[in-house]
Amino acid sequence: SGTNSSMRLVLDANEYLYTFGLERKPPSEALVRALLTGMEHDVRIVRTIVEEVIRNSPERSHKPFFGALELILEEGCTIDEEFVIPFHRGEHFMEVGFKEADALIAAYAEAVGADVLVSENRRHFHTMADRLPFQVMDAEGFLKRHPFGK
Repeated sequence: SGTNSSMRLVLDANEYLYTFGLERKPPSEALVRALLTGMEHDVRIVRTIVEEVIRNSPERSHKPFFGALELILEEGCTIDEEFVIPFHRGEHFMEVGFKEADALIAAYAEAVGADVLVSENRRHFHTMADRLPFQVMDAEGFLKRHPFGK
């Protein structure tokens, strides 16, 4: 809907897993649902996240997840290949103390110019907040600060 409050978001795999996987978290479900129904934001997703969600969720949840991805793509958002991640930045984030998966997601969010990385692993990113060029929020915090709709 082209408001100037539009932000570029990267959602960590756990947001999709808590929406489509076995363990559900209402804030994650609410955020993903809001993004799919009233897409005010530019959502970017890297193929490694898609693969992680598939790997860590039951088969019956794959179809709804792919349906959600289809909606995201229809809204003009992108699924990026891993080669968009500058691996030297991933290495940098590992050197300052990130675990590999978190380092790559941080490097990806930085590379695509994300305003916010939404992750339930906020504590891992929290200690590094001052070194990151984007905000890190969990789904509940994001929804409180950036409510959807009118």
